Amino acid sequence: MQLVDRRAFLARSSVLVATLAAGRHLVPRVPRADVEAFFRAVAAGDLAEVRARLAAAPELLAAVDELGRSGFAVALLRGRVEVAAHLRAAGHAPDLHEAALALDWDLFERLATASPGRADALHPIGGTAMHAAALGGAGPAIWHVYAAPAHPNPDRPSDRVPSPLRAAFEYGDLEVAELTAAALLANGADPNAREPRGDGALHAAARRGSTELVELLVRVGADTRARDEDGLDAKEAAERAGASAVVALLERADELPRDRSTSRRARTVDGESYAPPSIDDLPLAERGRVVGNAHRDLDAVRSAVEREERFVHSVATTTEGAVEAAAHMGRRDIAEYLLERGAPCSLPTAASLALRDRVDALLAEDPLRVHEHGAHRYPLLWYAAIGDGGVGLAERLVAAGADVESQHHLGTTALHLAARDGLTDLVAFLLEHGGDPTRVGRQFQGRRETPIDLARARGNERELELLERAARAR
Repeated sequence: MQLVDRRAFLARSSVLVATLAAGRHLVPRVPRADVEAFFRAVAAGDLAEVRARLAAAPELLAAVDELGRSGFAVALLRGRVEVAAHLRAAGHAPDLHEAALALDWDLFERLATASPGRADALHPIGGTAMHAAALGGAGPAIWHVYAAPAHPNPDRPSDRVPSPLRAAFEYGDLEVAELTAAALLANGADPNAREPRGDGALHAAARRGSTELVELLVRVGADTRARDEDGLDAKEAAERAGASAVVALLERADELPRDRSTSRRARTVDGESYAPPSIDDLPLAERGRVVGNAHRDLDAVRSAVEREERFVHSVATTTEGAVEAAAHMGRRDIAEYLLERGAPCSLPTAASLALRDRVDALLAEDPLRVHEHGAHRYPLLWYAAIGDGGVGLAERLVAAGADVESQHHLGTTALHLAARDGLTDLVAFLLEHGGDPTRVGRQFQGRRETPIDLARARGNERELELLERAARAR
C-alpha cells in the first residue's frame, strides 16, 4: 500500500476532516518507510511482521494510510481477521464506524448512544456507518445501524463513494452479501442510487450470479436499462461474467411483477386521505423508539403519544411507520390504537387486521396493489398468516392475482409462515394454490429453511403431514 505525499493527503479535505474528527493522526516520529511497510504487512495479513513492527514502534497503532484509515480498518477491509484481532489486543480502540465494520454491536451501540447522529457522518473507511456495516458483511444485523439512527441512502461527498447497497456486494461471501443487500432493500435503500462508474447494485449482483438479488432488485424498481461507463447494462455484465442464470432471468425481466407502495400512506382507516402533521421537529431517535415499541409494547407507545400526539405518525429510518410495525407483528391492539388516532391504514395493515372493506376498497382503487408489500418488504400474502385474515384473506388476494410462489422475500413465502405457526387450514389452501413445500427461504435469521423444515422444527405434525404428502406428489 503506497502512501501519498502530504500535499495529496491534504487535498482530500473530506477525508482529513473525518480523520481529525475521529481523533487519528499521522505519526511523525516513525519514518515514512516504516509506516508504509507496516500497512503493507497489514494488507498482506502478515501477522508476524505486524507484531514485529508494532513491538519496535508502538506508535504505528495510531498511524493512518493515505485514505486516513487505521491499520485495524485496513485489516478488516482486506479480510485479515487475525491481524485486526491483534491490533485491537495491542490497544487499538475502534471508533463508531470501525465497530460497525467489525460487527461489534455492543461497542457500536455504546458509541452511537454517546454520539447521536455520528453514524451518518463520513469516515475514511469509505462512507458512513451504514457503509461500514455493509462492507463488513452485517447481513440482517445491519438493523443495529438503522437503530443508531442512520439512513440507508446517506449523503455522499462525490460520485466516487458507493452507496451502502452497492458496498454490500463487495463482501466476499456471496450469501452474506445477499443477506446484507436484501436487508438494505427491505428497509428503504435506493436500488438506483448514483454509483461510481455507473456500476450499480444490479450490475454487481448480475456479475456475481445472484439470481435472487437480481430478481429482488428488478422487483423494487432497479433500472435494467442503466449502463455503466463501459456501456454495459446488467444483462451484458452478466454475460461477460458467465452468469447464465442471471442472463436468462434478465431476458424476462419485464414479466416480473413490480412492487407497489401506493397505499402505504394514502388513506386512514375511515378511507379519508391521509394528511399527517409535520413531525420533522420531533427527535429522529425518539421517532425510531416509538416505531420500535410499536412492534410489541402498547404501554410504551401510549406513553409517547400521550406526551406528544404526533408520535402516532412516527416513521423510522427503515421507512417503517409505527402502525406498520404493529401490523406485521400481528399486534392488533397497538395497530388499532394508532389507527384511531389518525395513522395511515395501508393495504397490508388492513389485511393484517382483516378489514375486508378496506382491503376491497384499496384493491379497487389500484388492482396492482395486490403486489404491494408492507414494512421490511413483507409480501401482502404473508399477512394472511401474520394477522387475523387467514384463509378468507388468502382467498381474496389469490382471486385478485396474488401468486403464492411469487409473493416471497428471499424465497420465503406465506407457506413458510403458515407451516411455522401451525395454521393447518392456511397450509392446505396455499398448497392447493401452488405453494411449494420444498422451497428454500432465508427470511428467518438468514437460515435456509423449507416449509417442511419449519413445521418439523416446531413439532407441527398436522402441517408436516400435509406438506410431506404434497412434496411426494410433486
